[in-house]
Amino acid sequence: MTKRREAGRSAILNAPAAEASPAADAAQPEGDAAPGARLIMRDNGLHRRTADGLMRISGYFEVLSETRDDDAQAWGLLLRFNDRDGATQQVVVTRDLFAGEGAELRNVLARRGLFINPAKGAGAALCEYLARLASPKRARVVPRTGWHRIDGVRVFVLPNEVFGKPPVEVVYQPPLREPSLFNTAGTLDEWRDMVGAPCAGNSRLVLSVSAAFAAPLLDLVAEEGGGLHLRGASRTGKTTALRVAASVWGGEAGAGAGAYIRQWRVTSNAVEGVAAAHSDTLLPLDELGQADARDVGGVAYMLANGQGKARMDRGAALRAPLRFRTLFLSTGEVGLCDKIAEAGGTMKAGQEVRLVDLPADAGVGLGLFEDLHGAASAAEFTQALRDATARFYGMPAVTFLRYLMDRLEQDAELPAALRSWQDEMVRGWLEAHADAGGQVRSVARRFALVAIAGELATEAGITGWDPTESSDAAELCFRAWLAERGTAGAREDAQAVVQMRKFIALNGPSRFEEWRNPEPAADAMGVDPDATPPVERFRAVKRAGWRRWTRDGAARAAWVYYVLPDGMHEALEGLDYKPAIKVLVNRGFVVPGGAGKSSQSVNPPGHPQARVYVLYGSILGAEEAGD
Repeated sequence: MTKRREAGRSAILNAPAAEASPAADAAQPEGDAAPGARLIMRDNGLHRRTADGLMRISGYFEVLSETRDDDAQAWGLLLRFNDRDGATQQVVVTRDLFAGEGAELRNVLARRGLFINPAKGAGAALCEYLARLASPKRARVVPRTGWHRIDGVRVFVLPNEVFGKPPVEVVYQPPLREPSLFNTAGTLDEWRDMVGAPCAGNSRLVLSVSAAFAAPLLDLVAEEGGGLHLRGASRTGKTTALRVAASVWGGEAGAGAGAYIRQWRVTSNAVEGVAAAHSDTLLPLDELGQADARDVGGVAYMLANGQGKARMDRGAALRAPLRFRTLFLSTGEVGLCDKIAEAGGTMKAGQEVRLVDLPADAGVGLGLFEDLHGAASAAEFTQALRDATARFYGMPAVTFLRYLMDRLEQDAELPAALRSWQDEMVRGWLEAHADAGGQVRSVARRFALVAIAGELATEAGITGWDPTESSDAAELCFRAWLAERGTAGAREDAQAVVQMRKFIALNGPSRFEEWRNPEPAADAMGVDPDATPPVERFRAVKRAGWRRWTRDGAARAAWVYYVLPDGMHEALEGLDYKPAIKVLVNRGFVVPGGAGKSSQSVNPPGHPQARVYVLYGSILGAEEAGD
């Protein structure tokens, strides 16, 4: 580098400037060796004294407060500065970044637009300066959106606003840094007239919008997260339902509410950060068919359970997993069961409860819709909603959260009242289903919460619906789900019969050797019947047992199957084995043995004594989900 160029570079980095005068409550250096003598903050940035004068270390920044998390850990500083375009940036830097040369610290600040001198020693000087600063002000850092208790005070956090009255400043610092999608466009009246009101009379649209309002209620009624999945053919209106629901919470200029929608095509690791960024808010997920069939079941569990994976931090210590609480609305041409089956898996009852599979078609010949509100066709109605959600979004959620905070301030018993309302609604829906199991009741509670959220939003003047519009839609959709499921009992009960039937139907004579007794004439011919093998019409491969043409439980001539334990385990894979066997016994398909055992000892011709489950072939004619 020439002397002229070096002089120009020095003039830029070391330009003199007036020393910044700190406010009385600004951060000040602490410790025995305060940096004031060697490190100086001036109007154009932080400088270090050298033998040749002043060396510019970084651009100007100010420290607003010291920060920590809810566990009084992850202490840091809240910095504010102007980026290269003059826009104000605020960023939290934790004190563990100040160690050594501070490479990660410099990367964080440089990415946000602060000038950082790359010269040797500049990083260490910046770390030294920050490490010695202390501020009398405090701020609380939260890694996710939604409800938080700050020193006992309930607040709701969005990237752009904190609802409630926290005792200290609250700073949202997500694990994934990305532009906030919780933006607003248009007025509430415009959204209500152009988006909310046209949803009335359309059960799936009303359900979707109500689900968006239900997300903040999960914490208040102490419910776990979960999802609703609209399943149906292409062009039925599923994405339209997702857009109107997304428009409750936000969007982006140019793309409208569609920008708020996420895709199922995301890794299981990345989805944790996405869920944390939508905690206590709606998480819309489009096109389940694009998800990885090997991961989709686990992702559904994780989203509903509200906890990510445990990982190690930079110091090789176990880092607390991300926690979140979300209600997700999903769409796809296939259901979760079909998607899991792509990878050779079987959907478990718990997955069915966590992501409720609902037919998107409303059954009136208009796809997802039932009332087009004067539009000439479903396509025209869809386009009108698409145009409206591109222009109006975000204000419904802001209004609803302010309404909720006002209600909570006025009535501390609101959460208990909401739970009672939810219980009452579930009892009414299941009054005719005395056999309803815990799984069905859990799903009913989610639909009921969605119904209540819609009614609250209507009461707040947001939706433009009749008072019971959301309750009517939620009940209709719940009954559609229940009718398709076929039983109000536990899914495992029906699944045990379905899997056993499928195993027998697929394997029949190929894996069940025919049980044939020796011919009566064998004794007369002087042939030892025990030494004579039975005649085989089919040779069983990977034998699962035997089948015998004999009398069944109804005294009819029929096939009876003698299933070996290994075969039974294979047939009932994915289910809790002993309860599944008990279901088959209680349904009359498996003949129990003595002494309380479900299996029996038999002597198949040509084979030693074996322990088997005696299964009636009538299972092939059993109804799909129960009698």
